[in-house]
Amino acid sequence: EVIRNCDVHGISHITGGGFDENIPRILREGQGIAIEEGSWEILPVFRFLEKYGKVSHREMFNIFNMGIGMVIALDASEAQRAIDLLAAQGERASVIGRVTAEEGVVIA
Repeated sequence: EVIRNCDVHGISHITGGGFDENIPRILREGQGIAIEEGSWEILPVFRFLEKYGKVSHREMFNIFNMGIGMVIALDASEAQRAIDLLAAQGERASVIGRVTAEEGVVIA
């Protein structure tokens, strides 16, 4: 429904390789993404794994994706519409970041 009703610029399935490898594949050369940590619910299991598995916080985003399964890139003006369409399908969605003019993935 999102693809049919919104101008989707790209979709990234966040699997092994997580944020640093998968998200940049849907961006143009010279673009990056700024992720706002905490803009989605981070389940307690990820904090547990980080602490007791002694995994660095940043590496948690590439190993376990911190609960993000898919990223859909679209214009900010269409974000709420996409979220509503996904909610109607039983999916939870959040705006987790924005495209930047600097290559790479920054998590703040």
